[in-house]
Amino acid sequence: MIPSLLPLSLSLLALPLAIAHPSPEGSHNSGNPYRESLKREITTDASRVNGRAFDFVIAGGGCAGLALGARLSEWSNVTVLVIEAGADGSQFEDQIDIPGYSYLKGLGDTTFDWGYSTTPQIDALNLVKKWPRGKGLGGSGAVNGLYWCKGDQMEYDAWGQLNPNSAQTWNWNEMSKYMRKCETYTAPTAARIAQFGNVIDPNAGGKDGPIQISITNFIYPLVQNWIPTWLNLGFQSKDLLAGDTHGVTINPSTINPSNGTRCDSKAGYIDRLPPRSNLVILTNQQVTQVIFNGTKDASGNIIASGVRFQGSRGATAYTVQANKEVILAGGTIGSAQLLQLSGVGPADLMTRYGITQNLDLPVGHNLQDHVSVAMYWSTPPGTVTWREMYNADVQAAALAQWKANGTGKLTYVNNAMGYSNLADITGSTAAAASYAADIKTQLSKTVTDVTGWLTLPSTVASGLTKQYNIMQEWLTGRIGQLEVLLHMLGNADNTLGIQIALQHPWTRGTIFINSTDPFLSPSIDPHYFGVGFDTDIMAYGLDFARKLAGTAPLSQYFITETTPGRTVVDDALYDYSRRVSTTEYHPIGTCAMLPKADGGVVDTNLIVYGSANLRVIDASIMPLHVTAHTMASVYGVAEKGADIIKQKYMAVQAVAPSTGVATAGVATDAALTAPQASATAAAAGGNRSSAGLSTTAMIGVGVGAGVGALLILAALIAFCCIRKKRNEKKQIGEKGFYAPTGAAAGAAGGYAMNDLLAPAAPYSRERKMSASPSIASMETTDMSSRAPMRSESGYGLSANMDGPYRDSMDNRADTRAADFLPGTGDERYGQPTWNVRPQEQRYLPVNVR
Repeated sequence: MIPSLLPLSLSLLALPLAIAHPSPEGSHNSGNPYRESLKREITTDASRVNGRAFDFVIAGGGCAGLALGARLSEWSNVTVLVIEAGADGSQFEDQIDIPGYSYLKGLGDTTFDWGYSTTPQIDALNLVKKWPRGKGLGGSGAVNGLYWCKGDQMEYDAWGQLNPNSAQTWNWNEMSKYMRKCETYTAPTAARIAQFGNVIDPNAGGKDGPIQISITNFIYPLVQNWIPTWLNLGFQSKDLLAGDTHGVTINPSTINPSNGTRCDSKAGYIDRLPPRSNLVILTNQQVTQVIFNGTKDASGNIIASGVRFQGSRGATAYTVQANKEVILAGGTIGSAQLLQLSGVGPADLMTRYGITQNLDLPVGHNLQDHVSVAMYWSTPPGTVTWREMYNADVQAAALAQWKANGTGKLTYVNNAMGYSNLADITGSTAAAASYAADIKTQLSKTVTDVTGWLTLPSTVASGLTKQYNIMQEWLTGRIGQLEVLLHMLGNADNTLGIQIALQHPWTRGTIFINSTDPFLSPSIDPHYFGVGFDTDIMAYGLDFARKLAGTAPLSQYFITETTPGRTVVDDALYDYSRRVSTTEYHPIGTCAMLPKADGGVVDTNLIVYGSANLRVIDASIMPLHVTAHTMASVYGVAEKGADIIKQKYMAVQAVAPSTGVATAGVATDAALTAPQASATAAAAGGNRSSAGLSTTAMIGVGVGAGVGALLILAALIAFCCIRKKRNEKKQIGEKGFYAPTGAAAGAAGGYAMNDLLAPAAPYSRERKMSASPSIASMETTDMSSRAPMRSESGYGLSANMDGPYRDSMDNRADTRAADFLPGTGDERYGQPTWNVRPQEQRYLPVNVR
């Protein structure tokens, strides 16, 4: 073992994770021939990480959390811990992997569901509504309907409009780039396009991201009437991933086309990773509190020093230290709840529950959700719908086919969708303009009313006014006010449904804790239909659904309206909407990315206002809703968030002649091997400041040596001298984005820019951090790492693959790579490339304007 790397290596050796694995027969992803190599990163044993220190601690292992864990751990000399309250999904393997089971055998009301419910909805007949959310690795992306949608260009641009003169740019160009970065989109065949009438934009989808996107292998023939019906109403068939969502499509899903399985964040970002001893994923443990150690940075911002977590109420409480940052990725509910429990939230809420106030911020306000309503029609005798899958024999045959080759009817999920604007649903542009003008005259009063109902802080009311002004302008444009879906499952035999969902609710809700018990669900009040505009638009939408059902060629299958019935109109129809309305599972906004003066909780760097190193990166930061299911946007936020974090620790330096790999100090830290006492000190306020996260000393041409032996120091200098002879000198100028400040700038070690001539790195799919072709050759090294991705302990990418992160199955699985090359009969997982040791690890930054 090289002495100069002892601190880092020992920090990893100090985590001998005795991973509790399910049996191979019952394990998630059990068909993968490399399964044994993948599972090393996941453990249920909290005692193995208790009291340890990690550079980044991520609370939540859903869509955003696992994406962040994968991206941040790409730099091999930083350590990352992801803590997830739920399990790894092994016990629900088929229900997660098989697309059709998301509807037919969903995971609601299981241990993989948080099982949330709303408060009684005053403006929805005082009814309580269920709010299921995924609880386990993959989060809601492991249990949802698999829709892959992107919002309209104007909606993401509005995020930027709401955050003027900000440190980071948030708009369509940025979000589109990062959503493409996370996806690999496989377009339908020409025959499929011709059959269903899809329009495909070849530039709309990503080419080499971790999340696999495709249109379902099987689609019921009846669905081919969907697009022609919309065309007969004057709409256009469009690729709704391209930034204009006013139109109709057969939508793609998060399905791996090679094996017909769901591709959630675990399957996409984690299961296919090379071995990473610097990434640990802890399951069945809920983060219950962010720990602040009582210190502040040079600007007076409080420092988050770690987190506390437990498996259940009354179970042993554990703590871990965060050397650099604590990142919340618990979603719109979880992140808001955790902040409030940690003393970050409205002052009156903290006072009510006796919580020490750390930051007075409007956490929990600005809740927005897509509320949906469905109607149903009878079909002609003999019509084949998705209801056939409730026949045991039909489903058994479909399951056998899926198990055999990943094809067939169990790959199907609802995918016929379209978005209608106000003119579409009111009948004319004149009617839409008249309604929009009426709303404009009522905006001020509406803000006053909502402020009174929800007791909004003045800052939140200010932000709401700006959101309303944007939404009012959208009423006369292309922006979709309603999502319209064909529901092939119906609500009874021989029925079909049309579901509509409000995309830009005028109502705002709240999520607040009920007590200091982190295992008690918070109070969730989306305040459905609290603003009358929502009721109006939904009523227009129900009329539009009836119009669509009565238009050829779809009308030949929609015979008689069974629910609620054609005679249900006016007030009775309003009551129907309120009674049957449900969440469309797209809550956002409770930790809004807005200026602090407008009710913001995080800035555009996603840092909680008033904190030095606490971020929120998930759907809760979205300030204004989009005409789309939220999953793709969440991945885009996570991808951009990961780059923002890397930019912070990427201090640019002038580089002496080298091979193109600029070097910085070895980012070792004694805190990485901190014993249990360090976590105890964190809770008592004794933790070190994360502003000075690792001590580095720059030597030679930028090679930073830690506290290694003099002999190794000389060896490193000699090594650099050899490399110096091989390349021309290149100076890299200072970049203007988000560099460390204060103590962090002098002590964090930082990152250095590579030159533009360096060759492509191994694992290019995992390492590629930019979707921007214009900067595709810009790269950076690992943080302060001399030999990226090397594991001097021998546990990483060494040929032997032996050690505490390995078992006997791992060697066998790795040596079988050749057995699973394309064409050998098992192409579901592909050949891993991580049995080849890379010489360098690179990072391609995305330009941030």
